[in-house]
Amino acid sequence: MSYHGKYTAPEDILRDADLSRAEKIRMLEQWRDDKKAYMRASGEGMEGEDRADLLKRIKKALASLQE
Repeated sequence: MSYHGKYTAPEDILRDADLSRAEKIRMLEQWRDDKKAYMRASGEGMEGEDRADLLKRIKKALASLQE
């Protein structure tokens, strides 16, 4: 997980000028996939809105790079 420990929000990845567009997309896709897997494993995200909100923010950040 290249984003883990360094970025606390998807927007942090978008703002990192040291990353290429492709690197940002790859990191956000990995974060999204990890979050989806975690939510499935924990009962479809029943543990709160925070996880669902983070997933929405990751998807929004990805969309902004893929336009």
